[in-house]
Amino acid sequence: MNKFSAHGKTHICIEGNIIIIECVGPWNIEYFKELHSEIIEAVQKVDRDNYAILLIPRGEAICTHETIDFHIDFIRQGNNKAVAVNLSQSEVPNTTESICRTAYQGAGLTFKFFDCNEQAKTWLMTKLN
Repeated sequence: MNKFSAHGKTHICIEGNIIIIECVGPWNIEYFKELHSEIIEAVQKVDRDNYAILLIPRGEAICTHETIDFHIDFIRQGNNKAVAVNLSQSEVPNTTESICRTAYQGAGLTFKFFDCNEQAKTWLMTKLN
């Protein structure tokens, strides 16, 4: 089986109990494997019972159905309170929104879309204890 290099880039930072994930697409399954490792590491730095995620997809923020199914299996194992997605940096915001909606609904998460980080953070704070 061929192993491909990861397509996509990620920067993760933490503000209080909000994990901010900036990711540049497009993404393949190898990218998501790396992303999952980085998320696990970030979760160790917050209150694991009371954290939220701000996702900022950039560029061509798309992936395959196989990759989304793989990601859904991962995020179902998490314990985050909510996910806010800032679509303002995506070159394909409607497609990115559809992908995120599929993933987060499939995992049973609370989520909402924004075009401003500050509004997204304010909403996330209302979801935290």
